[in-house]
Amino acid sequence: MRIHHVLPLCAAVTAASVLVAGCADGRGDGGRPGAKSASPRSSESSSESSAASSAASPTPSGDDRTWEPDDALRRADRALDAYADDGTDAELVDSGTAYVGSGLEKAFKAPGDRAYRLDITCDTAGVDELTLTLSRDGAEQAYGVGCGDREADQFNIPPGTPFKARVDSVKDGTGLISWRLNSIAPGDVDGCDDDIDGCED
Repeated sequence: MRIHHVLPLCAAVTAASVLVAGCADGRGDGGRPGAKSASPRSSESSSESSAASSAASPTPSGDDRTWEPDDALRRADRALDAYADDGTDAELVDSGTAYVGSGLEKAFKAPGDRAYRLDITCDTAGVDELTLTLSRDGAEQAYGVGCGDREADQFNIPPGTPFKARVDSVKDGTGLISWRLNSIAPGDVDGCDDDIDGCED
């Protein structure tokens, strides 16, 4: 399981401001898991709505390659597939893609006895990290999600009431967010068992 860093709420707001100010180089919304925008969107609707407009203009990334949505989606899929052979009894519950420029805000049901794991990644041009906020029943935690990493970030959520995942939009950002929600056996939970309430190190 990849280590993810908790961002205090004030730091999350600052990070979002920095992303908006420093990364306005033309990216849509979408990739692997979800980002949040001013207008909440599901992964299905956001991934196709602004593909032509935001991804059509190529933008060089840090390694001087042109960012292309098809290539980015393949890289995001590989990052999400990195845990396929980890021995976890994972069952896919939901998945989707959103453009960074639109962001994502999605509510998930979490019934039953199995734990849930949200795997999320992003592939962008010029944005190194996005802020994911998980919330449920008044509890909220913000985390940094690295973009372009070979392994997706993973977050554990115990069963119970619905929870929300939000990634704020990056205005004029180019890139995608891709995510998968899996249910897993309680014994397969690695690390903190509730990344919404958070765990002390």
